Amino acid sequence: MESLFFQQVLNGLIIGSIYSLIAIGLTMIFGVMKISNFAHGDYTMVGAYTAVFVMAWIPGWMGWVGSVVAAAAIVGLLGIFTERFVFRPLMTRWTEIDMIMVSIGLFILLENLAQLLFGATPRMLDDPFGSATVSLGLASTSLLRIFCLAFSMVTISLLQLFLNRSRIGVAIQATSQNRFAAQLMGINIDFVYMLTFALGTALAGMGGVLYGTLFAVQPLMGAMPTLKAFVVTILGGMGNIRGAIFGGFILGVAEALGGNYVAMEYKHAIGFVIIIMVLLLRPSGLFGKKEAI
Repeated sequence: MESLFFQQVLNGLIIGSIYSLIAIGLTMIFGVMKISNFAHGDYTMVGAYTAVFVMAWIPGWMGWVGSVVAAAAIVGLLGIFTERFVFRPLMTRWTEIDMIMVSIGLFILLENLAQLLFGATPRMLDDPFGSATVSLGLASTSLLRIFCLAFSMVTISLLQLFLNRSRIGVAIQATSQNRFAAQLMGINIDFVYMLTFALGTALAGMGGVLYGTLFAVQPLMGAMPTLKAFVVTILGGMGNIRGAIFGGFILGVAEALGGNYVAMEYKHAIGFVIIIMVLLLRPSGLFGKKEAI
């Protein structure tokens, strides 16, 4: 029983790291631009399909690494396009309902385009490690899953360094705190918005490759990451990157343990139960809302 518990905790940490990676992108976009992007999960779908075609062209380990890089680039460019031509025209109106309705429309558009272009048949990404496993004492898992956990943590750490140590990262944080003051200090707000959206969607694209590696790739796969990202964002605190990091791990472990000890069919409901409990006890989230990301 003890080994089963640690096994589920390890599984939860692995999937939770992917939740965190995807949710951080959503948190950044909300924290800086105040956009609740319901199409965020579909950027993970685009990233996953990018990996499908890259790995069909370049098999093995190099194909997997190349697919992550390609997903970040392609989805980041898609993010720049949608920010410039879909969301930016609405920024002057600054009404939340307009942003929500447009993002829902984008969500439906991307899903239907994917179904039209790629078909509804699920696809699987090849394991570059050849299904090798790793034993960690009381728990064991595939080498690929361990690599997904390590990749997520390294990416999150590099993002934190970028936001805290680079001039552009500081400009992003300043804009999230007060965009009018940041503009008076000479910061190009339009560039910050574009870069933030590109980074947020690129993180979703990379998360999509990891998500598609562990699960199936199909046109409707973006719905679940969208829900998970919003759960994690609300759980950790709106606009709080640290909250998104820990919130992803909390959700992942809770789902893994709940699916094993409660019932697998209720696994996806556990996150919403946690949200209700957290919002009743602490409406601002576990780590509180932040004025700056």
